[in-house]
Amino acid sequence: MSAAEKQRRYRAHRDADPARRAAYLEKQREAWHRLRSQGKVKTVAQMSEREKRSKRSYWRKAQQRSRERKSRLENIETPPSSPGSSVIHQPQETR
Repeated sequence: MSAAEKQRRYRAHRDADPARRAAYLEKQREAWHRLRSQGKVKTVAQMSEREKRSKRSYWRKAQQRSRERKSRLENIETPPSSPGSSVIHQPQETR
């Protein structure tokens, strides 16, 4: 099992229980506030114009990549599930 698969299983298990998910989200929220108060993470309001442009450009590119991945997943063509479900072309009569 790859590391990505282990991570997916762990997150699915964590998110399956609503109480456990709520605890995780609360812990992440507290961590964000702690980092922000220590000055380790800047909010957009604290960034210079140059930093804002750079960060927003990064966000746009990340969003574009995310949309492309989602589009590719939706457009995956798989073979039909059974031979009877596909359209079978009958030979046409000729004159």
